[in-house]
Amino acid sequence: MVRKRKLSSENSATSSWKKSHKRGMRGDTVNVRRSVRVKTKVPWMPPGKASVRHLGCKWENPPHCLDITPPSSEKLVSVMRLSDLSTEDEDSGHCKTNHYDKKMDSLLNSVGCLKSEVKMQKGERQMAKRFLEERKEELEEVAHELAETEHENTMLRQNIERIKEEKDFTVLQKRHLQQEKECLMSKLVEAEMDGAAAAKQVMALKDTIGKLKSEKHMTCTDINTLTRQKELLLQKLSTFEETNRTLRDLLKEQHSKEDSEKLMEQQGNLLKRLAEADSEKARLLLLLQDKDKEVEELLQEIQCEKAQAKTASELSKTMESMRGHLQTQLRSKEAENSRLVIQIKNLERSGSQHKAEMEAIMEQLKDLKQKGDRDKEALKKAIRAQQERAERSEEYAEQLHVQLADKDLYVAEALSTLESWRSRYNQVVKDKGDLELEIIVLNDRVTDLVSQQHALEEKMREDRDNLVERLHRQTAEYSAFKLENERLKASITPVEDRLSQAQIEVQQLKVSVKNYEGMIDNYKSQVMKTRMEADEVATQLERCDKENKILKDEMNKEIESARKQFQAQLTDLQQLPEILKITEAKLAECQDQLQGYERKNVDLTAIIADLRTRVRDWQKGSHDLTRTASRIPR
Repeated sequence: MVRKRKLSSENSATSSWKKSHKRGMRGDTVNVRRSVRVKTKVPWMPPGKASVRHLGCKWENPPHCLDITPPSSEKLVSVMRLSDLSTEDEDSGHCKTNHYDKKMDSLLNSVGCLKSEVKMQKGERQMAKRFLEERKEELEEVAHELAETEHENTMLRQNIERIKEEKDFTVLQKRHLQQEKECLMSKLVEAEMDGAAAAKQVMALKDTIGKLKSEKHMTCTDINTLTRQKELLLQKLSTFEETNRTLRDLLKEQHSKEDSEKLMEQQGNLLKRLAEADSEKARLLLLLQDKDKEVEELLQEIQCEKAQAKTASELSKTMESMRGHLQTQLRSKEAENSRLVIQIKNLERSGSQHKAEMEAIMEQLKDLKQKGDRDKEALKKAIRAQQERAERSEEYAEQLHVQLADKDLYVAEALSTLESWRSRYNQVVKDKGDLELEIIVLNDRVTDLVSQQHALEEKMREDRDNLVERLHRQTAEYSAFKLENERLKASITPVEDRLSQAQIEVQQLKVSVKNYEGMIDNYKSQVMKTRMEADEVATQLERCDKENKILKDEMNKEIESARKQFQAQLTDLQQLPEILKITEAKLAECQDQLQGYERKNVDLTAIIADLRTRVRDWQKGSHDLTRTASRIPR
């Protein structure tokens, strides 16, 4: 019984050891997989030291390497404890990373400030470009107006040449006018003489008529004198009318000549104004040339500013690309550091679990040895059975030794992986130092760029002030030129306005005539359409009347046939009450049908009345259209 209990205890110990070993292996695999999948954005902060008993593996600060004590022959298991790992290097590394993060934040803030300044500069440059474009448009308008004034001046020159050609005839016309004035004066004197003679003849006639009235007896001499006086009056009146006509014609000619003289004076004034306009035009051309030169200089300055802006934008782009590259490198390094730390923690946990398992196995071995010493005395009596048990225990011990060797190999592999991770961590620290040096260089570059940008801003401000002053001067000159051009146009335009008004009136009359013709054509087409529609409506009315008549005839025929049938059925079937009920129902249905037909007839009559009213309205509208078309003058 004692042997059986011992064997069962040994089997239970081995099974518990195997289960714990399997659990440890599973935990190790799970932790390794989790460590691979972890993605951290923030650097991991390590926990404090854990209290472990044995000292097998130590971190040393100066050499940055691992001291691994090989497993001794006396102790079958090499034990490594977490208390041997010092976290001073990790704390210093995290302090460096925090400092590095602060530097990166400051750099990002400075880059953001530079970006905002660059954006402000871009906005100011865009405003300056818009201002220059507006000024260019104004200059183009001035050039266009100058071209128009040149065209008007050419037209005026042509008119002036015509007037000069006409001036040659003015001297002869003046002489002719003097002769005509003399003729007018002579004609006026003749007209006055004729008028005086006619007045004398009228007075003589009045006297003779008064004498005749007083005497009341006319002799032959009186009649002869009256006829002579009458003839003389008629002659004098005819001569007077001729002289009046000639005088009117001469006065008309004189007025026309005076009007021509006034026009000549106006032409002389216009010639003077044209000479002044030519001089002003020459002066304006010189000013335009000066302004073109200034515009070319401004365009050159704008091109230089554009080149400077391009260089500044390229520098800002390079800064942004460098910053993004550094940020990506930092994030990748931080992720690698966090992964390394997590993997180191997992390895430490697996090592501690292996150590606990090895201690449990050693304790079990000690217990087994003690049990073996105790059982030696009892096993002396049964050597054969003990030999078998000894063989079994030796086999089990050999198995345990093999397992311990496997564990030693696994611990050695874990230590080698720790050394590799340690070397990687050292490389990461070196990379951080290199990145810090690069950041210092970039800070120097940023300061240089900021100083260059300030210098460029000062130059740009000075250039903008100069440009604004020049543009104000140009606007003032341009306004003066506009006023002068308007004054010249106002002096020339009245005659052109009259001509344009007359032409516009003629065109308006033509357009009104065309519009009236189009209206007449539209009215004619509308009259034809209304006639066609009236014809169609009349045909529809005729059709509706025919259909109504046909329906009425059919209804009357059906009613008569139904009445005849019902009367015959009543005479034949008076004795059958059921048949009477059926016939009554049929009569009710027929009455309903009659009512429906009557309703249809009423609806049709209403439709016919509406159609007739529409036809009348269309006929009235067509008559009105024809009347309006006849009234409109062509």
